[in-house]
Amino acid sequence: MDILWTAMGIAVIVIFVFFVLAQHWQRLLRQQNWTIRKLFERVQSLEEMADPAWRRKLTDASPVPLEQVFNFSFRLDDQFWRNAVSLTEEDRTYIRDYGSFVGAVKLERWRSHTVVTVSEVLPDRKATGWQTRTLDFYPDASKAGDSLSLWELALSRPSLSAERPPSLELLLRPNSIELHGHFYAGVQASAAGATGVRESDEDFIFLRVPLDAAALAEFRSHDPADSGNGNGSQAYANGDSWQAYYSFNNEELGIEWQLRLRDLTRKSEWERWKILESHSVPLATRE
Repeated sequence: MDILWTAMGIAVIVIFVFFVLAQHWQRLLRQQNWTIRKLFERVQSLEEMADPAWRRKLTDASPVPLEQVFNFSFRLDDQFWRNAVSLTEEDRTYIRDYGSFVGAVKLERWRSHTVVTVSEVLPDRKATGWQTRTLDFYPDASKAGDSLSLWELALSRPSLSAERPPSLELLLRPNSIELHGHFYAGVQASAAGATGVRESDEDFIFLRVPLDAAALAEFRSHDPADSGNGNGSQAYANGDSWQAYYSFNNEELGIEWQLRLRDLTRKSEWERWKILESHSVPLATRE
């Protein structure tokens, strides 16, 4: 009888040991399966990173970078006011008293849109001084004539009639800045037609500045703000700098404009070029 109880006790102990070992191996197998599954997910994630569609989604979800910065300004001289728009002395007095003039236009081109900062000066109102406006432009590729009005100047005192007075308007297009003249049929329209580009019967384009480096190449000029250390002159000569200055003076029309471009998409490339093209250091010679 004692032998039977002893055998039963040993059997219980063996079964308990096997149960504990089985639980231990089961936990190990679960842990290994979890580790294998995590490794598989990581490998799958790494493979997805090489997928162009996934990278495009990641790029679209990432913060939108600033790509280009333009600083634009223009000047209209007496030739323009006297011949292009044929203003009377009364109209010029009205403009001096009540009109505003663009001092500078700053364009910050992001991937999705353009942020425009317009700085205007109010003549004969020194107490008011400069005023600044900020506009957002989201160009629509499906609209051929998509534009944003940056500034408008009435060229005569408004009359009691419903007819719109003649005016100048600065427009931002997706790839250009344009100065338009809106006139009523008459003497002013014919005068503008002699020097402006006719867009319609009463609309004329006096100025069109492209916002593309290739189209601006013919207007490339030496930057007067260059300190003369040689870097700006070298950049102007080879045309590969991420910073550029453009200007043009139409003496016949009486319009002069300047444009500075900072292409941030080419900045890193330009900095690498400067390192590769740096002047070699002369070796010391033995005496």
